[in-house]
Amino acid sequence: MSENGDSNGMDSTNEDEERLTSVGIDVGTTTTQVVVSELRTGTAGPAGEKLEITDRTISHRGEIHATPLLDAETVDIDEVAAIVEEELAAAGLSSEEIDTGAVIVTGETASKENAEPLVHRLATESGEFVAAAAGAALEAILAGQGSGAATRAAETGGVVANVDVGGGTTNVATFDPDGVRDTRCLDVGGRLVRFDSAGTITDVSEPARELAAGLGIGVSVGSQPTEDDLDRLATAMADRIVDAVAGPPFDERTRSLAIDALPTETVDVDEVAFTGGVGRLVYATDEGTGSDSDTSDDPITYGDFGPALATAIRRTASELPVVRLDEEIRATVVGVGTRTTKLSGRTVALEETLLPLRNLPVVSTGDLADGDPSTLEDGLEATLRTAADRHGTDTTVVLAIDDLGRLTYDRLEAVADAITAAYLKMDEGWHRPVVVLTRQNCAKALGQALRRRIDGRPVLVIDEVGADAGDYLDIGMPLNGGETVPVVVKTLAF
Repeated sequence: MSENGDSNGMDSTNEDEERLTSVGIDVGTTTTQVVVSELRTGTAGPAGEKLEITDRTISHRGEIHATPLLDAETVDIDEVAAIVEEELAAAGLSSEEIDTGAVIVTGETASKENAEPLVHRLATESGEFVAAAAGAALEAILAGQGSGAATRAAETGGVVANVDVGGGTTNVATFDPDGVRDTRCLDVGGRLVRFDSAGTITDVSEPARELAAGLGIGVSVGSQPTEDDLDRLATAMADRIVDAVAGPPFDERTRSLAIDALPTETVDVDEVAFTGGVGRLVYATDEGTGSDSDTSDDPITYGDFGPALATAIRRTASELPVVRLDEEIRATVVGVGTRTTKLSGRTVALEETLLPLRNLPVVSTGDLADGDPSTLEDGLEATLRTAADRHGTDTTVVLAIDDLGRLTYDRLEAVADAITAAYLKMDEGWHRPVVVLTRQNCAKALGQALRRRIDGRPVLVIDEVGADAGDYLDIGMPLNGGETVPVVVKTLAF
């Protein structure tokens, strides 16, 4: 299977195989990118009991566009939508032909005032089943999957850190043969300091301002810092990136720039790869010149701090075991287009008239493994009432169950009793469908038990997919004769 989106040459087919057209859209601090991928599904496991995505091929690599802004705090939604429309047209693709995919807003763009309306518009206009997502940790993972770091860790048996250095943030994901170990995300990027053609500062982001102040360096709009001051600031940022890769423990200045909680467990990293617009420049042979053919017209190398930061990283990271992977500047968008879709188990209980479903809020039931029937009922009722208060009675929610306990007939019947009783105790005005998500392979049996109990209310149960409270779920049209559905679990972190 090809992690970077290139076909692995698989020509064999089977009766379970289907193809999905997936679109990845990444609206970043500096650039906006679109890729179109073809995902091939097939059976996996020794008995062929699980349908999975078995191959990923990128069919269209869009141009690298400068992210259009109306002002420092506002993305130009119309212009971004026009970019996406242009790229889909170049790919010869209509919105009706899109099966799955994701929109991800990354870096400083995720904090813009209209970031959420932006992703929802793109998700709506780009197809029936394109999801909207944001968040630095998710970006770190997708970049590492898109670059090939996850595959390299699986193939070598080592730990590979993917360091995605963009315009607004640096997102590190470490992978071992089993998958993601952790993520480390910092407010460090090439667009945190911007210049005009004369070298005068036109914009400074707060993280860069605070770091410079701690070094006794004055960076303010309208000033022209010396080359030495810029080098000191770039080196301080590079030091924070290397510390994020090497830790824990972490330097206090690294902690001050952390976006999310940093890991506490020490990980010995065997290889380090750099991706992203600035990360790509780390591999340059000449200062300010990238190694990719897109460099000549790539806006990230002009008018910002990117080349200076890349040069400092190259110097500071010289002792690290640096490797070069297949994807660099497009790593995140490749991950978005090829890695966001999962397939449910093949024992689903479907109500096809409901599908596709988009943006369903996930509510967690907690661990149901040890609860007696009365405890189960009370806990589920409390979960539903909280969901109704938070999302309203006209919103379909997903009950996410991590563990039902032993999958015996009696246990499934007891859980179905509790879910039914909890729904019936809700206000009469809430007649939304019952949608249940479970990590365990029991959806068909649980769905049948619920249907025997709940009259006049649609029931949909899917399994072998996990989600947490606060996530949102998209569920696509059935595949493989109705045995499985594509699912996107998303985190809207604005």
